[in-house]
Amino acid sequence: MTPALRPGLFFRQFENIILFFDLPLDRYFMLSGSRAQRFERFVAGRGRKDDIEALQSEGLISSADRRSCPKNHQVLPPTRSLVDNPLPQGSVRATIASLTAQISARRDLRRHELAHVIGGLHSDFAGAGSPDSIDCTDLAGAFLRAARYLPAADQCLARSIAMKRLLLARGRASILVFGVTMPFAAHCWVQVGDTVLTDPLDIVLRYQPIFAI
Repeated sequence: MTPALRPGLFFRQFENIILFFDLPLDRYFMLSGSRAQRFERFVAGRGRKDDIEALQSEGLISSADRRSCPKNHQVLPPTRSLVDNPLPQGSVRATIASLTAQISARRDLRRHELAHVIGGLHSDFAGAGSPDSIDCTDLAGAFLRAARYLPAADQCLARSIAMKRLLLARGRASILVFGVTMPFAAHCWVQVGDTVLTDPLDIVLRYQPIFAI
């Protein structure tokens, strides 16, 4: 079998630096200099024998079966966010559901490996539906309201997991996006189509997607 990027490993290139997200190990790391050039040649289909051997020894590529690995979905460039405009105040029911889902997501991230938590978010829904549906606007408003009672700072992953789970429960497809930028910073958000549900647009536009589910 032809070597390919190791299952669960995703990357984004920033000029001469290649940034990786290792889902199974829940970490980010980067390559630069000759190591980055070696990886660039491999991705372009011009990898030499010594490139392939070096990348295999570093654990970046392998011939392992990728079928059990979460698929990296294509994501549309975001063009707007529901939270940038006035939203109806989330219903009490949706706000309580938001708080409960966020607390549950935080607990799951403490107790389980990230890959296990993310693997439970897969859906086979065909099509994204409308970001302006009552379900989406109600939940977006509920998450804003919930932030009064449960601090949201540095909790983008748990909030995004909670939002995606609630949308799944309502039969709504969405994309959870992991984004990165340089100097290194990472962020997560949820989109339906080209519309962000969890964050202001200007924050999300600072990042480039590296993995989406």
